[in-house]
Amino acid sequence: MRICSIFTFMAYCCLLEAFTITVPKDMYEVEYGSNVTLECRFPVDKQLNLLALVVYWEMKDKKIIQFVNGEEDLNVQHSSYSQRAQLLKDQLFLGKASLQITDVKLQDAGVYCCLISYGGADYKRITLKVNAPYRKINQRMSLDPVTSEHELTCQAEGYPEAEVIWTSSDYQILSGKTTITSSQREEKLFNVTSTLRVNATTNEIFYCTFRRLGPEENSTAVLVIPEPYVDPARKRTHWVILGALLLLIAVTAIFCLKRNVRMMDVEKCGSRDMKSEKQNGKNISRNWKLKSKQKVKSEI
Repeated sequence: MRICSIFTFMAYCCLLEAFTITVPKDMYEVEYGSNVTLECRFPVDKQLNLLALVVYWEMKDKKIIQFVNGEEDLNVQHSSYSQRAQLLKDQLFLGKASLQITDVKLQDAGVYCCLISYGGADYKRITLKVNAPYRKINQRMSLDPVTSEHELTCQAEGYPEAEVIWTSSDYQILSGKTTITSSQREEKLFNVTSTLRVNATTNEIFYCTFRRLGPEENSTAVLVIPEPYVDPARKRTHWVILGALLLLIAVTAIFCLKRNVRMMDVEKCGSRDMKSEKQNGKNISRNWKLKSKQKVKSEI
């Protein structure tokens, strides 16, 4: 840091003036995509003279803020901080040189140097850590038709690197296979994918937990084994077949019913014919007897 070296010399030359800057925190830890404000404090007596104040903020060889003669020179600002980093000028009157960084990136992590000259000179270093929690966990489940095993997959992006732990509903630790690659996005997050193959039944529950190194929070997804998939087309075919069978049964029943009715009608007609024939036979016999009697009488 060239500027930091210059201020080290200036601070050494101004030791007798006892100008000291302080920091409320020398380490900040924030999430990827959030905002952060790094703060250095310097002594101010009565009213601040902006023209006498010099403020520099830099990180490694990247110049971020250069405030000289009451103005901020954005021409020297490193392109990676463009439109994202600014000096909060209203805080200067309170003796605070506050650097605000919005939409924090992974590459923003590092050691920042705050350099202030105001009658005397001093500097302080502040560490910024950036992490990206594995909150958005993508899930996928499939069934191997050969082995009848369920394949469960969890995938997420984050930083720093994480391990994936699989557990069952009774919290038994299971063995999964995890692969880690770099994200295809501009931000080089870790792309972590883990797969578990297991024999399971419908509605059985499994958990995949992304655990990062350190005390950071863990992220867990819940996977529930679904009911066996049925192709909608096949389901429609089943309904069509069932409908056809019901229709066939109904038609057969109606046909049988009509046939039975016809047979009953035929039987009734047959019985009436037999009765009629018997009656006719009786009438013929009676008539024959009468004729025989009449013939005998005429012969006498």
